[in-house]
Amino acid sequence: MKFPRAFRRREELENVQFLYEVLDKMAKNGVLREDVIEEVYWTLKKLLKGKCNDDILEAFEEIVALRAKLSMEKNPEKHLITAKEMLAKYLEG
Repeated sequence: MKFPRAFRRREELENVQFLYEVLDKMAKNGVLREDVIEEVYWTLKKLLKGKCNDDILEAFEEIVALRAKLSMEKNPEKHLITAKEMLAKYLEG
């Protein structure tokens, strides 16, 4: 069954709002939970999967993984803050 575009958009916005709140809570608590980050990752991937080519998405994931291995930063919280800011920007429209 196909849902109207407005319904899908509303559902997408609700998902993004939820992810924003999750990241915001982690940022405020100063605790990075791997299980929560994993869930955010899969939810974002699901949102992207319907919007872009699977090959491009896979290439992007590989670059992200490579980037993470190369950086091995001592301050991973900055990525959490940036992700939260990007979700907020998306929600602002």
